[in-house]
Amino acid sequence: MIGLGGWGQRNEKDGPYVYLDEAGQVVRDNSPGKGGSHGPQHAYAVKSRNPEHPIMKGLPEEWMHAQDELYHGLRGPAENMTILATAYSDSAFKGTGHHEPALMTITYGKGRIFHTILGHASEKNQAMKCAGFIVSSLRGAEWAASGKVKQIVPDDFPDKERVILWEDYQQPNRNKKK
Repeated sequence: MIGLGGWGQRNEKDGPYVYLDEAGQVVRDNSPGKGGSHGPQHAYAVKSRNPEHPIMKGLPEEWMHAQDELYHGLRGPAENMTILATAYSDSAFKGTGHHEPALMTITYGKGRIFHTILGHASEKNQAMKCAGFIVSSLRGAEWAASGKVKQIVPDDFPDKERVILWEDYQQPNRNKKK
């Protein structure tokens, strides 16, 4: 139901390894190999690949996500899947050098699924406190339930330069435009 995964000793028998190449084209790699891994946690950019999808509409083209695991090498089945956003898996962080699916939707029968690789909890990171994680997850849940998204994107959403944590929104005047 989630389209891609990396646990349970997945390999090519579970489906293709899916990523985007430098031209932004989806690659479905069926070559032999294990599925799923990640390097050390770090902050990374999330890049919109489907800005007109209801979940993504109004989000910046690129925004920073707080320190988190960046999963890569996830394998299928990858059927009925739409990639909404990717994150670049940098080899400097033991990554693949590919743009990995970060936010995606899957249709399963009559159901709608929203899948995110963001938001792994640990005492050392703030991934689940990242405003980008929270807003995209809420919008994804609304879309999965209704097929529509009515939630607005906060004025001070993270951008490609900075991570914003949710508690920062509690500061007076934080969301007012200057």
